[in-house]
Amino acid sequence: MRNIIFGIFLMLSLSSLISPVSDEIVAAFKTGNSEEIAKHFNTSIDLSIPENEGVFSNVQAQLILKTFFSKHQPSNFKVVHQGDSKNNSHYSIGNLTTDNGTFRTYILYKEMNKKVTIIELRIESDE
Repeated sequence: MRNIIFGIFLMLSLSSLISPVSDEIVAAFKTGNSEEIAKHFNTSIDLSIPENEGVFSNVQAQLILKTFFSKHQPSNFKVVHQGDSKNNSHYSIGNLTTDNGTFRTYILYKEMNKKVTIIELRIESDE
């Protein structure tokens, strides 16, 4: 019995170490606010969205994301899964609902100076 309680406590403790993507980023995806999302970009970011893929400066990536949101107006964003990745990074997978359908998003980020810093962003059609 003691081992079961210890096991449950350990799992709960470890799951709290996973740092969820911030509420600010979730809200920015819901409204299509590329400027707010870009505030969390690293100096360069690996970006993959329909019609654009590559490593871009944070300014370039913000403009590309702004163009994407102008073509696909978001109405909702929901994180469906998150976890830890290599090199002290974390990821969040979510569904971005737009007026042109739903897109699967993958956000890879690290915490740098107590701030979420996005190092990779993928937005793919969910069809």
